Amino acid sequence: MSTLPSATNPTVPPAAAPPNAGPPVNVESLVREALADVALVIASATALHQLDDDLVWTVMKRLDRIRVRLLRELKGLAPREEYEPGGARPPRIHAAVDEFLVRNRAGMGE
Repeated sequence: MSTLPSATNPTVPPAAAPPNAGPPVNVESLVREALADVALVIASATALHQLDDDLVWTVMKRLDRIRVRLLRELKGLAPREEYEPGGARPPRIHAAVDEFLVRNRAGMGE
């Protein structure tokens, strides 16, 4: 008895779905979760290394300015009219921070 060949080959795995085929991503939610993660990293460093209170407040205010600017941009809103100091860099940057900034600019590891 002969059979006709099947249109499917059971030895070949099915093709993988394209990487962007998942459910749509809520960008605002993703940004808020990332900012919460950053805040928790800062909180951990603060607790472990007993960082100065003024330093923590300064860092968190800067993170909040980033949060507001980013979310307003995502929503298509105009920038706030309040004075926002320029993006002055600190006098020293830790090597690990500098490496992160380089990787972030280059889109490395994504």
